[in-house]
Amino acid sequence: MPKNDETVFINCLQMDFPSAPELELFLKSLDEVWTETLYSNLASAGLIRHVVSKVWNKDQYRVAMVFEYESKDGYLKCQDIIAEDFGKARREELSKFVFKVQNNRGLVLSEYVRP
Repeated sequence: MPKNDETVFINCLQMDFPSAPELELFLKSLDEVWTETLYSNLASAGLIRHVVSKVWNKDQYRVAMVFEYESKDGYLKCQDIIAEDFGKARREELSKFVFKVQNNRGLVLSEYVRP
């Protein structure tokens, strides 16, 4: 179990799409949404890692995203950056996609890291 000063904040997001073409279109546009500039700003604020994965073991068209933050403060700063970056223009870009989102946030209580 990590010490309190090593607690990592995690945000796990699931996005369910109605069809394979909708999912594939979204995946092709990831670089337009998650730009190097955005990642640079998020890293400076406390983002450690962002993972996008295509879920294959469900009878759904699902993407899972995991955001890992160095601290609660880093998480809060990143939320402000994301809210600002995903302003009106970005929301309009994303509005072309049909998806349902489920968001789960938590603290890392235990982890295994390969030696």
